[in-house]
Amino acid sequence: MQLYSRDRGISQAIEAHAAAFGTVRLEGAPADTRLFSFAVRNAASAKLHVVEIDHQQSNPVFPKKAVDIYFPPEATNDFPVAMQISQKYNVIYLVTKYGFIHLYDLESARCIFMNRISSETIFTTAPDSDSAGIVGVNRKGQVLSVTIDEQTIVPYLLANPANGDLALKLASRAGLPGADNLYQQQFEQLYGQGNYTEAAKLAANSPRGFLRTPQTIERFKGAQQQTGQLSVILQYFGMLLDKGTLNRIESIELVRPVLQQNRKHLLEKWLKEGKLECSEELGDLARPHDVNLALGIYLQANVPHKAVAGFAETGQFERILPYAKQSGYQPDFAQLLQNIVRVNPEKGAEFATALANDENGPLVDIERVVDVFQSQNMIQQATAFLLDALKDNKPEQGHLQTRLLEMNLVNAPQVADAILGNDMFSYYDKVRISQLCENAQLYQRALENSEDPATIKRNIVRTDRLNLDWLVGYFGRMSLEQSLDCLNEMLKINIRQNLQAVVQIATKYSDLLGPNRLVDLFEKYRTAEGLYYYLGSIVNLSEDPEVHFKYIEAATKMGQTTEVERICRESNHYNPEKVKNFLKEAKLTEQLPLIIVCDRFNLIHDLVLYLYQNQHFKSIEVYVQRVNPSRTPFVIGGLLDVDCEESIIKNLLQSVKPDSIPIDDLVSEVESRNRLKLLLPFLETTLAS
Repeated sequence: MQLYSRDRGISQAIEAHAAAFGTVRLEGAPADTRLFSFAVRNAASAKLHVVEIDHQQSNPVFPKKAVDIYFPPEATNDFPVAMQISQKYNVIYLVTKYGFIHLYDLESARCIFMNRISSETIFTTAPDSDSAGIVGVNRKGQVLSVTIDEQTIVPYLLANPANGDLALKLASRAGLPGADNLYQQQFEQLYGQGNYTEAAKLAANSPRGFLRTPQTIERFKGAQQQTGQLSVILQYFGMLLDKGTLNRIESIELVRPVLQQNRKHLLEKWLKEGKLECSEELGDLARPHDVNLALGIYLQANVPHKAVAGFAETGQFERILPYAKQSGYQPDFAQLLQNIVRVNPEKGAEFATALANDENGPLVDIERVVDVFQSQNMIQQATAFLLDALKDNKPEQGHLQTRLLEMNLVNAPQVADAILGNDMFSYYDKVRISQLCENAQLYQRALENSEDPATIKRNIVRTDRLNLDWLVGYFGRMSLEQSLDCLNEMLKINIRQNLQAVVQIATKYSDLLGPNRLVDLFEKYRTAEGLYYYLGSIVNLSEDPEVHFKYIEAATKMGQTTEVERICRESNHYNPEKVKNFLKEAKLTEQLPLIIVCDRFNLIHDLVLYLYQNQHFKSIEVYVQRVNPSRTPFVIGGLLDVDCEESIIKNLLQSVKPDSIPIDDLVSEVESRNRLKLLLPFLETTLAS
């Protein structure tokens, strides 16, 4: 047989029929020792050898073992054909050609048992899945399974006093029953003798750890410490750490003094090496020193309520929901959220949104989430959460829509204004929200959400805070009577502020509301300005004589003489007599509007009489010189009727171009009044020219 070392790249020829590799942890060794076992039979002897390979400096040296292999008289020609080593029990299974099986302890190479298991040669073997026994196949095709009976092996060994120590080792190594009483007796004996180190070693290695109890820990804690040595309890824990993983109680009792000495790094090391059994109590011990460390312990110990709290405390909020689903744990999410928002409001809002939008339905009552945010006065976060949670605009969420708008109208009116402006919700309490909008001076939103006439009248007068285009459009929703009522209220409360809006509304809905009603409204508040701008916007399209007259009247009062002149000249829909009388009574400084009316409708006699009596001689000249010279004969006739001085008449005639005066009409007018002689100078001059 050839043995080859991969590490060193060398090989060695050995005489052997069967061989196997195994490992064993020697007492006090920090690591496993690798062993090579092989069996050989020659003419001189039959031997089983156990030797160490790849020695590690930190481990004690394993002394070579070589023992005789016994063959019964009926199998004098027998020899080994197969070997397997059980890692579970550290037992060598040696199979021979004649079907015998030999069991040896790996560390001591002492024979444990021998018997025949097959009458046919077993030509191949392999370890079983647990590395506890072996499986073999003989020449007949039979499959054989051989393993140790855990219930009887230790009592079997103890039946031979010479195997007592082997029985104890095997029981300890594999955790087998049958030696508990002996272990207990030895432990009590060692402890009673004050040999605490050996007692600790015995307890640490007791089968199935039956001596590793809280009572044992308490006894070692109370044992007297030897001068210059570690305390017995620390020695005991050291042995347990070397052996493997501590149980729950041992882990807690070891970690408590370590953390009291601020040696957290040891806890981290042991956890990394898998030396401690994680539990809720262990996590509680670690938590005051390192929350992240405690969180890892809670996760490994499957303590979901404290693991979730640990995620929250360390800011790992995104891990809470996946962990809760994975572990099947259903925490009080509302209470958890309350704790989160105190620490990190923004993350709290994200967590709340994730809870509400879970793929399997909301994991928390939306109203309770809002309660949490409001209890911390976190209006912004509550708003962001509700905007997302209520995005589907469902009727059953109307009370939450109201609550969202309420909190913002009280604390952040601009946000509420934006929400209402986006027309996101339809089912909130409009009466309540309208009142809050009014309190927040959001008058447009108050109007949009109210049907109450008193509320509308209170808010509609605030045109300084309303968009004018919107306001004009808003009146399109009202009835005729309500519109007039609101316009009246606007002029009544603040005519200076609201007049422009009233004029635009009146103009927009003039046909619906009726010009006469609107004129009456403006006149009620004696606002010539309102009348002027309102009527000015409709007069060119109206055929109503009253509209034209009222416009002339308003323009006159506003001093808009040019506009009065234009209407008097261009309009065909006013009553000339009524306009003439108004213009006479108005006593304008500029008489052109009156002149235009009287000229257009042949009211010359009345015009001349008025102008002469009021000594507007210049206006008479303007009329015959610039407005209509052809009316000069009738003006002269009118002046003669009022006994005007001849010099004035003569001068007036001289100021007008003769060719623009109808001579026949002039002569007729003067002759009918027996004053023909008056025309003689004018006629002579005209003939001479």
